[in-house]
Amino acid sequence: KLLKYTAVAIAGAATYPVWARAGEFVRVNQPSADFHADVEIELTQSTADIPIFEGEKTRVWKVTAKVLKGSSEVVDNNEGTYLAPTLRFKKGQKVRLILNNNLPAQSILHWHGLHVPANMDGNPMYAINQGETYIYEFEIRNRAGTYWYHAHTHSVTARQVYSGLAGLLIVSDEQEQALNLPSGDLDIPLVIQDRSFDEHNQLSYSSHMMQRMQGFLGDQIIINGRPDFVLPVATRAYRLRLLNGSNSRIYKLAWDDGSPITVIGVDGGLLERPEQHGFVMLAPGERLE
Repeated sequence: KLLKYTAVAIAGAATYPVWARAGEFVRVNQPSADFHADVEIELTQSTADIPIFEGEKTRVWKVTAKVLKGSSEVVDNNEGTYLAPTLRFKKGQKVRLILNNNLPAQSILHWHGLHVPANMDGNPMYAINQGETYIYEFEIRNRAGTYWYHAHTHSVTARQVYSGLAGLLIVSDEQEQALNLPSGDLDIPLVIQDRSFDEHNQLSYSSHMMQRMQGFLGDQIIINGRPDFVLPVATRAYRLRLLNGSNSRIYKLAWDDGSPITVIGVDGGLLERPEQHGFVMLAPGERLE
């Protein structure tokens, strides 16, 4: 059976150009007449210079968002950082996202964890060139939770995410809202990443053989796109949405006074009931609340 299925796979690969041209993987660059979006957002990928440290600004690849239809509260552009905008949607909303690529390279965005049609998932085969546009149209079917999106370009996903093409996507629903969890200024996204910089404050991405084989590790921890992130807090409950946006580093997180961590949500959304742990582990791409 292994030999049989391998032969079928090889035959499929050999004929790939034929059925690809036949329209199986057609890029979407026109809005659908029969899709009526509740929210419409224009996303633009371009180069930008961001003041991460004193002195020279850092050249990054930045996503910016403009709301064309719907509430302006669905977007936080995370201005002043390299992070892509934080997007907030509600279950059941129909969303149209218009992606413009102004980068000097192919790129495409993938909606990590969302249930969407195959041609809306940001597969590498749909990557667009500089000056091109891709239009995503889908309904938010996921339950409330913390998701994220990132570049998904063939063979350069890691480097493009490292350069700044990644952000949070947060979904809410009626069941979650009925729980009266901390919200507004008490609902804090925390994106944890590691980065390396050269003497001119520019991102340094190692091509050393060991890091190419086992994954890139930066020498500085960055929180929400800032090397000196500080969060002033009051003595009350906060909801912290943690994302490990690093390429390969795994984090072990704990309160420095030994207090237990109360976990209420994971990649798939809220847990049935809160759990307490002495520490939590966070792998690349993993989310915890």
